[in-house]
Amino acid sequence: MSAEDLNIANSINKPSCADLVDEDGDLNDGFELVDTINDPSWRHGLRVTDTFKRLSDSTYWSAHYRLSTDGETNELREGVAIITQVEPYIIEVTKYRKLVREADL
Repeated sequence: MSAEDLNIANSINKPSCADLVDEDGDLNDGFELVDTINDPSWRHGLRVTDTFKRLSDSTYWSAHYRLSTDGETNELREGVAIITQVEPYIIEVTKYRKLVREADL
């Protein structure tokens, strides 16, 4: 499948903002919210990235939008969020902790 074919297929199946949430901003049936990232870099509120799983075909979709602190602006609710298809991936992280030795006690 070419990149152009893939883009056409994705645009046909791409959910709209109204598919994801209702007019009150509540999650619609058929989708599960699996991740949220809040970026406070917008001076009037947050830049939000919500990731949804569509239950009917197990595809993942991210909605990028602005959300004002007063609740007046919510681009997902207003239907102007940018929606893209994404896929989950695993990152292996190694962390370190202090060893407690008898000499340290």
